[in-house]
Amino acid sequence: MEENRLIKSDAIIILAMTILAALAPRVVHAQVNVVEQPEVKELMDRFVKLGKEEPYIDGWRIKIISTTNRRDLDIARSKFVNYYPDINFVVSHESPHYSIKVGAFETRIDVEPVLNQFKSIFPTALPYRDKIMKSELFIANGL
Repeated sequence: MEENRLIKSDAIIILAMTILAALAPRVVHAQVNVVEQPEVKELMDRFVKLGKEEPYIDGWRIKIISTTNRRDLDIARSKFVNYYPDINFVVSHESPHYSIKVGAFETRIDVEPVLNQFKSIFPTALPYRDKIMKSELFIANGL
């Protein structure tokens, strides 16, 4: 009797495994062919070409100071280097204003987290639209 039960349980296990094997997904290899319309290909090619030709984009920087006083600029520069020794900055002079600009961001949204960080030390810091070299974006995103 015990032997009959073992045979029945073995049969049930074999039946269950057969059913599961039959229901298991099969590996199917497929090939997908994408047919590009000539107009779409032409537009994409132009887009890529323009991207390579134009090294600048309209982007954003953070202006941490803008002043007519050269001494205030020097104080801000020293303070910035003290707090952020590894971050590059640009000092510019558009008469009569001196300014320090930091970072290179593609969108205004990208600026916000870094701007908030700088505002704790430079409360007058603000986002600033600027022409930015595309190559700068990769460097500045390490802020």
